[in-house]
Amino acid sequence: MKNILIALLIVLAIGLMGSCVPPAVGALEDGSSRATNYYQCWTNGVGSASCTRTGDYMTATWYNIGDIVAGLGYNPCNSATMTWTGSCNNCNYFGVYGWLSSPLVEYYIGRGGGSTVGSYSTSRGSYTLQSYNCNGPNITGNGNFQQYNCIGANSSPINLGEHFNGWKNLGKSVYTQNYCIVAAEAWNGGNGSATISIGSSSSTTTTTTTSTSKTIIVRARGTTGQEHIKVTVNGTQYGAWTIGTGMANWQCSTSASGGLNVYFDNDASGRDVQIDYVSINGSIRQAESQSYNTGVWQNSSCGGSYSEWLHCNGCIGFGNI
Repeated sequence: MKNILIALLIVLAIGLMGSCVPPAVGALEDGSSRATNYYQCWTNGVGSASCTRTGDYMTATWYNIGDIVAGLGYNPCNSATMTWTGSCNNCNYFGVYGWLSSPLVEYYIGRGGGSTVGSYSTSRGSYTLQSYNCNGPNITGNGNFQQYNCIGANSSPINLGEHFNGWKNLGKSVYTQNYCIVAAEAWNGGNGSATISIGSSSSTTTTTTTSTSKTIIVRARGTTGQEHIKVTVNGTQYGAWTIGTGMANWQCSTSASGGLNVYFDNDASGRDVQIDYVSINGSIRQAESQSYNTGVWQNSSCGGSYSEWLHCNGCIGFGNI
């Protein structure tokens, strides 16, 4: 990953959406369990970031970031079919990202940049492969590598085996597969957050389960009576209300599973939200016990932890349900 000045020069010169991005070189946090899943939370050391992973679910937040690449997936990739749900607030890129070795290649699905190599077909439709040469930090250290950018669909699922075959048919070698992740990337001093939940890497096995309905109660109040909050599970909204100034219960139901967030989304002068707790089928999760809070005002900026308050547009994450 290059520094911000070089990244901007590349953008101006060839119209890319991003820069040559390294993996977890000097990572803030990095780990894997080899055959099943892999996560990374890389920054270039400018600004601050926090990532939390619980199994196949990951959250990330960042403030005044120079560059961050946070994601969850597989290592080795093994031509995985990437299935996921999630959302990204103030991201420059959100989608499937990974690395190959011998030759060394960094790739993005669903964005453009570089010289056009040709087009190929997948079960998600046609893609155009573009590439350019990079020189910088990478998964082997520091040096030259190629970047592939694939213009086309960028939503779940993405079958990477189809892409690798398409690149081969265009004369591009695909040898050793390194990691593949659903990644959130942001740069140039912004604040943001992301949630990612990864499904099975198998493209041939389908499991049918019976989902249990969950009743979610948010006990909350506003300071003006004009505050608007919403509940999401895995990035999908299941409830939204304009709340009063008295502490009250706001209820919705869902059979979805994954990360539960409560958002405050219409901040203005004098408006704040206090969340007492969230109840899931009668099980209480106190807001002040949650480490993920992008809306509290702490240390002279938005974002922090362990607070009932949302002073800025943002959310409290209440973990998986």
